[in-house]
This record gives sequence, C-alpha cells and structure tokens, in this order.
Amino acid sequence: MNYFQVLGLVFGLAALLKPVYMHVIPWDENRFLAKAYDAKRPSWVLAVVVLGFALVAFTWYMHLTAGVRYSIVITLLFSLTAIKGLVLLLDYERFQKWVAGMLQRNRGREIVKVDIGVGVFGAAIVVLSWVLY
Repeated sequence: MNYFQVLGLVFGLAALLKPVYMHVIPWDENRFLAKAYDAKRPSWVLAVVVLGFALVAFTWYMHLTAGVRYSIVITLLFSLTAIKGLVLLLDYERFQKWVAGMLQRNRGREIVKVDIGVGVFGAAIVVLSWVLY
C-alpha cells in the first residue's frame, strides 16, 4: 500500500464511521460537543490544528515527490480539512456559535445531518482510495 491509499482509507473510514461513533453508540454526544467546543477556545485546538496543517503539508510534499498516479485526488480531498483548521484558528467564536446553535435546535438533529454528510464523504474517499490505488 502506498501513502495515499493508507491516508485515504484511514481518513475515509474515520469520516465514514463518524455517524456511528457519534450517534449510534449510546452516549451523550451533544454534551461532549458542547464541552469540546466551549465558548473559550480550548487549548487542544491549537495543537490539533498545527498537527493537521503539518499532515496536509506532508501530504503535498509526498504528492510532489513520490510520483504516485492520482495522488492529487487524495491530496486535494485531504487538504479540505485545512479549511476547518483555519476556521478554528482564525474565527473560533463564530464556529463555536454555529455548533452551539445546531446543538440547541431540534435536540441537536442538525449535527446528525452534518455527520451523515461527513459519512457519505468518507465513503466516497474509501471507494476512491480502493479503486485508484
């Protein structure tokens, strides 16, 4: 397996299974999200964003140097994670208010819709990783 197949499968499976580990397994995911995205930006956000940016940069490095066919597909899809990182870094307050608003409306059902969308995106990444590599 090459780097892009492993990245695509791990990243895709994590996204594909998000609706399961967030909403099917019995626990209070809404309370977890409210605490994780507290009104004051938690200290873990900066560390996770920096680590995420480093992984995106490494992925671009691998794309530019490894010569793996179709590596641009996973590289671009994985680079989309940097958008959330930028939002968490530059406009955390608005992101936190958006999450808090979704948690309050209709007992958090909007979060479920977002996570189903993430699951569909993850399924597409898994299929692409399997087919392309």
